[in-house]
Amino acid sequence: MGHLHNHWFCDKISINTPEGDEILFPCYCWLDSKERLILRPAKASLVFHGTNPIAQRQRMRQLKKQQKLFRLVGSTLIQVGWRVYAEGTPQVIDCDTTHALPAEVRFSFTKEIEFYFTAAKQLAVLKLTGLADSKKSWESISQMEALFCGNGNKTIACFAEYIQGHWDKDEFFGYQFLNGLNPMMIQRCSTLPENFPVTDDMVKDSLRGSSLEQEMKKGNIFLSDYKMMDGLEGNKVSGRQQYLTAPLVLLYCNPQGMMLPIAIQLRQKPIKDNPIFLPTDSKADWKLAKIFVRNAEFGVHEVDFHLLRTHLLAEVFTMATLRNLPSLHPLHKLLFPHMRYTLQINIMARNGLISKDGAISKYAGVGGKSLVKLLKRATASLTYSALCLPDNISERGLENVPHYYYRDDGMRLWNIINKYDYQWSLV
Repeated sequence: MGHLHNHWFCDKISINTPEGDEILFPCYCWLDSKERLILRPAKASLVFHGTNPIAQRQRMRQLKKQQKLFRLVGSTLIQVGWRVYAEGTPQVIDCDTTHALPAEVRFSFTKEIEFYFTAAKQLAVLKLTGLADSKKSWESISQMEALFCGNGNKTIACFAEYIQGHWDKDEFFGYQFLNGLNPMMIQRCSTLPENFPVTDDMVKDSLRGSSLEQEMKKGNIFLSDYKMMDGLEGNKVSGRQQYLTAPLVLLYCNPQGMMLPIAIQLRQKPIKDNPIFLPTDSKADWKLAKIFVRNAEFGVHEVDFHLLRTHLLAEVFTMATLRNLPSLHPLHKLLFPHMRYTLQINIMARNGLISKDGAISKYAGVGGKSLVKLLKRATASLTYSALCLPDNISERGLENVPHYYYRDDGMRLWNIINKYDYQWSLV
């Protein structure tokens, strides 16, 4: 180590024994010439596995170092603590700049270059197409083609082309509840909510002669309720007032296994000026109702399922892991690759997206004060079982719904992780 003059990032050290065996020592941290480095083999172990007193002391020293570095209260330039982002929401790290983070949880050089290069490339495309600073409304979905022209990804291009031709079709609208932006809202409906007075006469054409009661008994009726959006005021974007709704959407899974919308109510209270829209209404009315639903879905997805569950909760689990599990622990090894950049990306999001002058605060319909209100509601309604995929699927009654690929792919991943945890529980 004495020959090193600059900080450098060490992934791992591999040693070949005289017997021909390879022993891997993971490092994944920044080093300098004055640092003493102690590494353990890559094999995971629990605390009672180690009988060597030197190894046991080293394990505890590493944990204490991490607890000092990632504190729960207070902060300095190199120590990370907690602070309240908004009352009623998860606390966040007490750090305003990514440069104040410990090196091992900051972007690597290649990650940072890739991140900013991708952003610059997309911004250049937007500037060349005149969209970067444009405040004009979209006049047609074909205008969005310019957003994909510089991507170079054939899969995205094909998908964008398909959406352009099918975005207003009921079949695609219903499919998105299962495999689209937010496949977490839809649930089986056995009783209609009192504030959603859909009658058999309204949906007789959609159900082809059957009744709501019959189809509910068969398990073919589904509901997506955006009551979390109720009463929120839309943001002002470029001086123009935006409008938010809190829809209820009734869907029917037909004999072909296709999920179809059969009724939409845009607000929660069933009053005279809050009609129930149907596929038999005029094409423009029905299309506009579906657009408002998609707008509500963006708000709930972005604030609840993305910001809260993907970022803010991940930040809490990251701190808990770094403070309580040494690098040898099997759960640390499982989690660290996924949470290594969590703290940095969250700081960047708070500074550039949801701050007072952030992109979402300024340009999203659910931005500003409504964003914080929605985040509080999402936090208050969150349950532990909602984070456990098998329980969540069961609670929403979606175990046997056809073409629910989010469930199928998610359960494969869940079972892999569960098998990993189960194997270690037997050790």
